[in-house]
Amino acid sequence: MCNIALGFNIFDMRTAVYILLLILTGCQSGHQYIIQGHLSDATSNGEWIYLVPFENASKETIDSVLISNSVFQFEGSAEVPEIYIIRAKPLLRFTLQELLVVRESGKLIVAIGNNSMVSGTALNDSIQKWKEQKVKADYIYEEFMQQLKLQGEIDQTLITQKVKALNTLNVDFNYTFVQNNRDNVVGKFVYKIMWDSFSPEQQKSLNLK
Repeated sequence: MCNIALGFNIFDMRTAVYILLLILTGCQSGHQYIIQGHLSDATSNGEWIYLVPFENASKETIDSVLISNSVFQFEGSAEVPEIYIIRAKPLLRFTLQELLVVRESGKLIVAIGNNSMVSGTALNDSIQKWKEQKVKADYIYEEFMQQLKLQGEIDQTLITQKVKALNTLNVDFNYTFVQNNRDNVVGKFVYKIMWDSFSPEQQKSLNLK
C-alpha cells in the first residue's frame, strides 16, 4: 500500500494533482507489463495485431494495436501471469507465426515472423524453450510421415521404430518440463494440452489441475 500525504497549503492544486498521478502510477507499476514487438519488414505496416487470451477470449479481453514502422506495443496491468497468443489476422498468419506468451509484469520483447520468438522474463523464456522443442519434434515427425509414404515394407518398419522413439523422447521432455514448472502457469498450460500423451503413472505423479 502506498501512503500518500500532500500539503495542499504548499502546492497549488494543479501541481498536487500531477504529483498524485505520479504516485498512483508508481503504486501500480509492480503489475505493469510492456510487450514490444518487432517485425522483419514493413509489409504488414498498417495492419492490426492482437493479444488474445488462450482461453475464454471475448471482445472485452482481446487487445489490438496497429503495426507501424514494423513495430507494435501492448501495455497494461497484469496482476497474475496468464497465457496469451499474439496473432495477426488469418490471411497474414501464413507469414506471421502466432506466438504464445505469458502476459505478466515486466518487459517482453517479441519478434513476429516465420519463426516468432519471445524473451524478457523467466516464464516467457521457459515457454519459448518449450515451443522450440515442440516445433522441432513436429518437423521431424512430419519428415518421418513423408518417408513412410515412400519407403518399402522393411524401411517402414525402421521408420516406425524411429517414430516410437521420437514419441518417447517427446513425452519424457514434456513430463520433465511440467515437473520443473509445476508451480507456474507455463507448467500447468503444458500439462493441460499434453495431458493425454502422459501415462497413467505420469498423470498421477504430476497430479495437476
